[in-house]
Amino acid sequence: MFEGGSFFTNFVVMKNLLKNNLSFFIPFILLWLVCLVWVLDTPKFEQMVWINTHRTMWSDTFFWWATQLGEGWFFAVTILVWLLFRYENALIGAIAFAVSTIISQSLKFSFQTLRPSEFFKDISYPWQYVNGVELHGFNSFPSGHTTSAFCVFTLWVFFAKKPVLSPIFLTLALTAAYSRPYLFQHFPEDLLGGSIVGIISAIVSIEIYQKYFETKYPQLSQKGLLTRRN
Repeated sequence: MFEGGSFFTNFVVMKNLLKNNLSFFIPFILLWLVCLVWVLDTPKFEQMVWINTHRTMWSDTFFWWATQLGEGWFFAVTILVWLLFRYENALIGAIAFAVSTIISQSLKFSFQTLRPSEFFKDISYPWQYVNGVELHGFNSFPSGHTTSAFCVFTLWVFFAKKPVLSPIFLTLALTAAYSRPYLFQHFPEDLLGGSIVGIISAIVSIEIYQKYFETKYPQLSQKGLLTRRN
């Protein structure tokens, strides 16, 4: 899949990976830093009020669907799609799903932060909610949906190897992430953590594959359920 050794021991591989996907990583880093400054400079209440007041009936529906991009079922369906064309990608995806879930859930139960509905339960404010969305109150940091979305779309960036598509994948990941505070399920800071966990999980999954599967099972990169390379 990628030439060279593991990402963390082979500087050249990591450098090439970042260089080949600058259209994904540079905008992400810039947006991440802007969001970080906003989070550090703005109280949580003001953050959520701003998000909560910038909504319409159309956007309610849009972001309800957008949040599905961070659901486990979407990740599973994506892995099945990869399975059709290349076993290697599907295996990396499965590893990434496991890694991202373990890291995300471990952090959630370590920090045990409150979600907006519980955090603001004693504050009188006319919050607007999206119909049909069940609000959760605990284990807010990091956002699991954001973790999942960034993990799966980062892998798409790596697999596609087409820089022109990177902004599209980034936009999809960002849209899924923003849907979480829009639906009053997370704070922006949860998105910052989830996006980093998702990207790291994608990179770590490829490293695990290269270390334990690539050399031992080279046929994985040549086959899929619908394809076979000679």
